[in-house]
Amino acid sequence: MVCVLEASDLYKEYPGGVVAVKGVSLKAGRGRVSLMGPNGSGKTTTLSMLAGALKPSRGVVRVCGYDLWGKEWIKARRHIGYALQKMPFREKLSGMENLIWYGLLRGLGLGESRRRARSLSEELGLSGYINRSVASYSGGMRKRLSLAAALMGDPDVLILDEPTSGLDPRAREELWHLIEVSLKDLTIVFSAHMSVEAELHSDYVYIFNDGVIVAEGRPSELIERYAPKPRIIVYVRGDAEPLPIDGVEPEIVARGVYMYPVDDPREGIRRIVDAYSQHGVAVERIETRKPGLEEVFFTVTGRRLEEG
Repeated sequence: MVCVLEASDLYKEYPGGVVAVKGVSLKAGRGRVSLMGPNGSGKTTTLSMLAGALKPSRGVVRVCGYDLWGKEWIKARRHIGYALQKMPFREKLSGMENLIWYGLLRGLGLGESRRRARSLSEELGLSGYINRSVASYSGGMRKRLSLAAALMGDPDVLILDEPTSGLDPRAREELWHLIEVSLKDLTIVFSAHMSVEAELHSDYVYIFNDGVIVAEGRPSELIERYAPKPRIIVYVRGDAEPLPIDGVEPEIVARGVYMYPVDDPREGIRRIVDAYSQHGVAVERIETRKPGLEEVFFTVTGRRLEEG
């Protein structure tokens, strides 16, 4: 049976009247669900409420049918694992000692905590480092240790706040491979700070802006619904003026760099090259840009994902 995480009409108001989340409702079953949004959009506050770390001002969160803030809150929390961006590890202790500590916090006995920590360290590729102090860990190893800590209670739902932030491309790829292979049977909800991660690693996406959900759907559905046409970027030599193609004026990216929306990239490239050649303008380079969640995000919010 799949454990479902469901939030209904969540609000969060902080002292001073600041409302960070305004009526958010979402649902996650088995698979990976991402929350996209710039800093201050409400996604981290929402994750904290879903994980039971922050109480909503209003609204309900249910985990496997249990009310996270009701009388059955203990049962609800047993199903959740939560990995913060920066887990509060004790730097002088080893990875094993930190995991045992998290196991004890989850109500496991000392022996069971050791067994669980050893099993997770092997599964997540930490075996060679588990007896070293956390202070010696690389960023990638810390992220793996964070996953292990969140999994100590054997949860059905795993909540990850920007799981790959601060990692280089190779470490990000390795971590996502680990998540997709080792944790494929869990319900995973994560916040994405890069649109490409949400596009590649989500089954379903919620886009946040100013405390509300402004769009939701599968990545392919969102791209089809909101993204602009494919675009061709033309780099011309010198100060040549942009040319309209089939009556369409291009967007001026920079001097000598012009972007054209097209239906068929191959036919569009042919028409663009022909037009510039006829006017005696040398085309130095042409790029085709396929629309993705980055363009979707800008369309529905008017902002870039990295904006604060």
